[in-house]
Amino acid sequence: MKKEFSTDVLIIGGGPTGMLCAIYLDLWGISSIVVERQFEISEHPKAHELSARSIEILVQLGFTIEELKAEVSPYEDASRILFGHTLNETIGEIDLLEGGNDEKYKTHLASPEPYLNLSQTALEEIMRKRLTQCQHSQLLIGHQWEQMQETQSDVHSTALNRTEEKQIAIHSKYVICADGAGSRSRDALGIKMEGQGKIDDFISVYFEQNLRSFVKKGAKLYWIMNPKAPGTFIAHHIERRWVYHFPIFTPFEKQEQFTEEMLKERILTALGDHDIPVDIKSVSFWRMACQTAQTFRKGKAFLVGDAAHRFPPTGGLGMNSGIGDAQNLCWKLALVIKKIANETLLDSYETERKPVIELNSVESLRNYFKIWEVPQSMGLNPKLLKRQAVLLNSFPLKALPKKWIDALLNKIQGKLSKKILAILDKPPKLQKVRNAIKDQTEHFDRIGLDLGYAYNKGAIVFNTNDTPPKQTVSQYQPSLVPGVRFPHFWVSNHGTQMSSHEWLSPDKFTLLCNDQGMEWWANNADALASQTRSLVSITNVTELHGTLSETSPINDFYPIKNTPLLLIRPDGQVAWKPKSLDVDLTSIFKQLIPTQ
Repeated sequence: MKKEFSTDVLIIGGGPTGMLCAIYLDLWGISSIVVERQFEISEHPKAHELSARSIEILVQLGFTIEELKAEVSPYEDASRILFGHTLNETIGEIDLLEGGNDEKYKTHLASPEPYLNLSQTALEEIMRKRLTQCQHSQLLIGHQWEQMQETQSDVHSTALNRTEEKQIAIHSKYVICADGAGSRSRDALGIKMEGQGKIDDFISVYFEQNLRSFVKKGAKLYWIMNPKAPGTFIAHHIERRWVYHFPIFTPFEKQEQFTEEMLKERILTALGDHDIPVDIKSVSFWRMACQTAQTFRKGKAFLVGDAAHRFPPTGGLGMNSGIGDAQNLCWKLALVIKKIANETLLDSYETERKPVIELNSVESLRNYFKIWEVPQSMGLNPKLLKRQAVLLNSFPLKALPKKWIDALLNKIQGKLSKKILAILDKPPKLQKVRNAIKDQTEHFDRIGLDLGYAYNKGAIVFNTNDTPPKQTVSQYQPSLVPGVRFPHFWVSNHGTQMSSHEWLSPDKFTLLCNDQGMEWWANNADALASQTRSLVSITNVTELHGTLSETSPINDFYPIKNTPLLLIRPDGQVAWKPKSLDVDLTSIFKQLIPTQ
């Protein structure tokens, strides 16, 4: 007889997005069960950067900057990207702190560091610890989801307890599919992916070593332009964790060709020192794709994270987009499960998130192809690596003695290396290369992309001609137009500095009022049902207006005297900014929270 469980939400997959869903739902008092196939968190690092918006979301959900920073690399390392022949033979760099570039982050963010170079494995450990402290969530590790069947009232799912080799039954009101790029639950729902299923194949090699005394300049990424070992070092932490990855060209090259001995030799060549002991912990073969699910919802099941979208890692938008998915979906699920809103609210999840995902997809793909402009500026043909792989693995070269092939390769690669290193002694050529490197800055400096996305349809009350400001990837313009992120700015609270984001709550709507707005609310609040009214947290911001100088930049986007009411959703997006107070409050909230 199957062991049976009952919960509000079944979450398939215990990665960052799945766990964050459970943690957020717990804040609302919504029960969930997370089924995770693996017994342990994978030691092989994957994503490695938390974006500015993700940090805000995690802090709002109760994580502290201190616990997030416990495993991160130093900020100076996280702000630098190097390009060179080997790790220490630098040809050019991008320094995100150069010229005071980080001032824009300090202006628009409460966090002292706008991005954290944090291994996904470390983040998962932090999240798992938090998840075990949740009152309404249960994590079932070593449980493989198998199937689901939706009924009129709920979803019946089956999972396999891999320890006991026994099936369990889980009854839930909804299902969140967070089981990654190869999502079995997405396939079971019959949801197809659209886009490029294969861009390139890669090998990712994880090794542990403290290279602090070896590296001449700290960075988070080292792009290696060495013909003998082209690839990228990702310094998850210079003193602890490294990943080296490079493309392979299937079907001409086979996975079994890349032995541990070969991988060590390639890593040492890329490092530029064959005396460094390299302890390879794991090797992963993965396929770069750029795909988005046709739909993010089918019935009572929802796709989030990599189950809904697969990006090239260029830009670090994958995991961060999943965190945004979780934040958008879970407060809506909570309102529906609590019977405060009806199911039509859940349609806004895809309506709002899919355009953001499609934009992130375009940027990730653009970054990947644009990075090849750097070797091109050095006079290298980006197609040379694939041609070499095809040639070496085809007849008749494949039939020749290995030492002959090695000698030929060494000769060709040696000439190319000399060509690359000679750039350092040719100022015009070097400047051309460095210009190409500088032109990659948007790949890494993306405050506008992180903070500036806007929901143009969905659970928002729009006014005629409401248009969010146009953002660029690397520049952000704050605004209070419905659909945008409510901006951060510093507020004086009885002599103590606090962020405007401290007004917000992940399980409430926040209504910011000046004195006129406070009077209006007092006269109109009773029109709302008590259950809806209890979801609104009121803050009088009139005092803030008195502390602002006439030249304060806050006045440019938040003229408090002329903004009697501003409503912000639980996910921090502006929900409503009335142009006048001649409005029906009940009608406004029915647009935001469609009732039964």
